[in-house]
Amino acid sequence: MLKDRWIDLRADHCVASDGTEISPYYVLSYPDWVHVVGLTESNCLVLVRQYRHGAGETFLELPGGTVDQDDISVEYAARREFIEETGFVAPRWEFITSLYPNPATHANRVHFFLALGAVHDRAQCLDIGETGLTVELVDIATVLTGLRSGLLAHAMHISGLLLALDAAGRLTLKTT
Repeated sequence: MLKDRWIDLRADHCVASDGTEISPYYVLSYPDWVHVVGLTESNCLVLVRQYRHGAGETFLELPGGTVDQDDISVEYAARREFIEETGFVAPRWEFITSLYPNPATHANRVHFFLALGAVHDRAQCLDIGETGLTVELVDIATVLTGLRSGLLAHAMHISGLLLALDAAGRLTLKTT
C-alpha cells in the first residue's frame, strides 16, 4: 500500500487463532533498529537528546538507528550509529537482546548492545534529519531515579537500558 526507504505499510488478510478474519489487517515493516547502552568508565551513560516529530517533543534517548542494507551485521550497525550520533567509541561490546517493538503491527526487531568503556573519540557525523541532536553524559543513578518521571520516555529504550545495566552488573533485576 505504501513503501519507501523508511516504511512498508501493507494490508494483510489475517485469520486469528480462533478463526476470526480481520481484513484489512495493517502491518508496518521497518528496517531493524539498533540501540546502544554506552557506559563510560565513570559510570555515565552516553545519551542523545533529539526532536521526535511524531510526539512533537525533544527526548533524551539511547543512541541508535536503523540497520542499513550494507551493514555486515547488527553489531556493525550499532557501532556505526554510536560513532555517528555521539562521536564515542568503546573497546568492549556485548549483545544484550533482540526484541519486537510492537509485534501486533510491526514486523521488525530492535537489537540492543552494551558498549563498555566508552570514550569520546571524534566529532559527530549526523544523518539528515538529526540536526540539533546533542550528546549528554548522565550518571546511572540519575537516569534510574528519573525513569518514573519520564527522564527517558521511550519504553523500548527503557527495557533495553535495564537489561544492559543488569548485564553490566550495575543493576540487579529481581528474580522473585
